[in-house]
Amino acid sequence: MKQISLRRAYRISVIEGIFAQIYGTLCTIGSGFIVKLLVILQASPIQFSLLSAIGQVSQVFAPLGVAVNHRIRNRKRSCIRITFIGRFLTLFLGLGFLFVNPNQGILFIIILLLFSAGFQSIGANIWIAWIADLVPLRIRGRFFARRNQIILVCGLVTSYLVSFLIDLFEADRGDVKSRFVDLIDGRHFFQPANQIWFMSAIFVIATLLSLYGLKVLAKQPERIRPSEDRSKNLSRTFLEPLKDKNFRRFLRYGIWWMLSIGVGSAFWGPFMLQKLKMSMLEMQLYGSISVLATLFAYNFWGRFIDRNGNKTAMKICVFLGGLNPMFWLFMSSGNYGLIWFEALISGFMWSGAGIVATNFVLSIAPSGKEQVYSGIYGAMGGISMMASTLLSAVFYPKAMMIGGLALEPEQVVFSIGGLLRWTAIIPLLWVVENRAVPLRKVIVNSMQYSRLKISQIHEWIQAYIKRQ
Repeated sequence: MKQISLRRAYRISVIEGIFAQIYGTLCTIGSGFIVKLLVILQASPIQFSLLSAIGQVSQVFAPLGVAVNHRIRNRKRSCIRITFIGRFLTLFLGLGFLFVNPNQGILFIIILLLFSAGFQSIGANIWIAWIADLVPLRIRGRFFARRNQIILVCGLVTSYLVSFLIDLFEADRGDVKSRFVDLIDGRHFFQPANQIWFMSAIFVIATLLSLYGLKVLAKQPERIRPSEDRSKNLSRTFLEPLKDKNFRRFLRYGIWWMLSIGVGSAFWGPFMLQKLKMSMLEMQLYGSISVLATLFAYNFWGRFIDRNGNKTAMKICVFLGGLNPMFWLFMSSGNYGLIWFEALISGFMWSGAGIVATNFVLSIAPSGKEQVYSGIYGAMGGISMMASTLLSAVFYPKAMMIGGLALEPEQVVFSIGGLLRWTAIIPLLWVVENRAVPLRKVIVNSMQYSRLKISQIHEWIQAYIKRQ
């Protein structure tokens, strides 16, 4: 591909990504605003787990992207149309407030998000194949890192603005927010009873913006596949990755990692709002610190992955990923200052894990097979995380004391999840990535580089002293 085409692809990808990020921040599973929606409806732990689980079970639909594109040359058209359906459904999230029985409203929202996430998962799988053809392997790490940096800033600004506005409807909004309401003469509007209507309007606006983003995505160039790629039997296409020994190893690692990530995944947001008594703005501040750490870390991870490989980067992420939940064991209402430090480490870790999640499977898949490899990996990982998410609620523990430390039920689950994350290093070690540099070699090289820099600084200081 010509360089000018690659630059254009990057520019369009970033612009569309901004609209998608704003939408994802407000309307998709995992959004703090969806959590707030269920908190208002007084959802139970099992309902929060179900919400989190459907975000993963939607990945089961990802391989359908391969089926949709089987014998179809134009991936752009199918990607946009299917994604449009998934995003359009979230226009109706606010209808959950209209049910007389809150449990029925919660069920409606969960079902709506299940179908929405399913269609978007299919579209995302098609997009992966589309972008894999556009962006050469040697620069994919930096491509995704730079793109993610820009769109995360937009998501951060959006989350702050909307969180601040939603908090204005709270009865105990605080002095600063109360003064702001007085300043704009908004006491009649910013009433608790109006909060649900404001949130419903936010879901509608965000959805419409995301649909406009698809219009931008339609301008993205596409490489048309040769006809021989479309002539194979569909069942053989799906079975081919499972005959790949290294992919099976990769699949075992992915299943174990997603199982561990799913443990307690539904409880982070509710724990902050209900047990730590954090406001929506404080919750967004936590997310903002994490996002800022992510932004600064993207350049590092992009270069690190392109230079040393995804496997080496993931080893570091596995260690940090198991460490993060352990910080939460020492937090309580009125005593959660440690959460801001944890946010920094979490942001650094998830920036690397996020790039690896997209790039690792593409790096081990044969050329032209990226979509089916990615689809199967996403489906198996989604099922795994769904299972552990639901089991976290089914076997929801009681509060307990461990070594003089009083733990809430969620904190018990977090600790189990952290331990399981660390064990994911075992299947990861068996995965072969041809261009991966051993971690011990990376550490040795880093130490040698550091010593060289220290030596250069020392020589500079000595030369400076002599001149004086």
